[in-house]
Amino acid sequence: MHRTAIRRTFAAALAAALAWSLFQIATPAQAQAVNVARSATPSASYTSSWESLAAINDGIEPPGSNDTQNPRWGTWPQTGSQWVQLTWTSPVTVSSSDLYFFDDSVNGGPGGVRLPSSWRIEYLNNGAWTPVGGASAYGLNANQYNHTNFNAVTTTAVRAVLQSGAGSVGVLEWKVWGQGSAAQTGNPIVTNIYTADPATLVVGDTAYLFTGRDEAAAGQQSFVMDEWHAFSSTAPTNSASAWTAHGARLSLDVFDWAGANAWASEVEQGPDGRYYWFVSVDGNTDNGWMNIGVAVADDPLGPYEDAIGAPLISDSTPNSSALNIDPTVFRASDGQIYLYWGSYWQPRMAKLNQNMTSLASAVTTPQGLTDFWEAPWMFERNGTYYMAYASNAGSDCVTSSSYACIRYATATNPAGPWTHRGVVLGQVTSTTNHPAIMQFNGQWWMVYHTADAPGGGNFRRSVAMDQLSFNADGTIQKVVQTRGAA
Repeated sequence: MHRTAIRRTFAAALAAALAWSLFQIATPAQAQAVNVARSATPSASYTSSWESLAAINDGIEPPGSNDTQNPRWGTWPQTGSQWVQLTWTSPVTVSSSDLYFFDDSVNGGPGGVRLPSSWRIEYLNNGAWTPVGGASAYGLNANQYNHTNFNAVTTTAVRAVLQSGAGSVGVLEWKVWGQGSAAQTGNPIVTNIYTADPATLVVGDTAYLFTGRDEAAAGQQSFVMDEWHAFSSTAPTNSASAWTAHGARLSLDVFDWAGANAWASEVEQGPDGRYYWFVSVDGNTDNGWMNIGVAVADDPLGPYEDAIGAPLISDSTPNSSALNIDPTVFRASDGQIYLYWGSYWQPRMAKLNQNMTSLASAVTTPQGLTDFWEAPWMFERNGTYYMAYASNAGSDCVTSSSYACIRYATATNPAGPWTHRGVVLGQVTSTTNHPAIMQFNGQWWMVYHTADAPGGGNFRRSVAMDQLSFNADGTIQKVVQTRGAA
């Protein structure tokens, strides 16, 4: 079998074992449009105190109309004419909509919130609310999106006006398809390809961003990842114009022992001044499981070559993780180098020798990383060591274990023990979540990935970044996620 075919076979098999349960699939009519609702500010005529206004456009796919797991917008006990509104900071042009109703009578629920008896879409037209023209249909179906095409309008706000019927009304998700104003910038910072699993590196006056590349076809429910890309900026922000794309700088072909799955990575400068790219790779002789390899170059942008000729970490490494992925490397001020990695709730740590390519200690299990799932990222600030990591447990973290938030812990020693401090980044629109944290010119940034790029989904992700702020006591404020219209 051709090597690429072998990779993709392994990738499909492993992704089927690891994939989480929620998928976003755009219809053909939406393929060239953007869900601009994700960059809008929601408002409503009334919101029940226990429901969520943010649910209107939070990007979470409803499992059914009586969704008891995820945030919902509802008006109980209010009835009559109610509305939800999306407002943009600059004009968008929109021409279709998908609305998913909340109805808690489904599956024998209480029935206080029901499907509306009728509804319509209005847009803000010279300060007046005007019904859209040419509306194809205003469906009244439970357990599915109700799709409406209409004549394109350019506006800064739209409303769905719902007339109650047998009960109050509610909405689980509203997608509005169109194109944003060219003046709108912001996350995701790469939209011409799908990128995931970010890692950052600052060298002098330049910030580097390294990512995996998602190449899954639309609707494909498995990871297809064969290469890693690089971007750079001398003034990093979450605007695409701030970054220069350098294309693929490392691929599976560099590793003769690789089989598939160019997953999460990190680049770190070694004591010798060279740059070491630690990568998650599926070997070609290990039945589709994962390893950590290392490539090396004289420049952050390469060219890179295999530094070892074999995995640094594999299933044969004593006490290795159940899934050896997501390496993060940290060089302490005393010169000691630490490698953390792991998944399936099994974080692992080992010290590295000065050559960056061999272990200087036995593999240990770090203590104190509460509800760890995967994706560790280590950094230091003012003498305190921080570990950010993905977690899929806890009501403060996710609405469903299919998703992940980013928790963080601190320590006074790079080897721990760690003390859990809380959630620093909430659930995102992709099921997976992966942090990278950097400081540049005094500003700290959280870099992560979402499903927010046009046509995006759980296997077609996109890198985003937002400002990260610290409290006076060194704890981290929860990051506010932002989005542009892309």
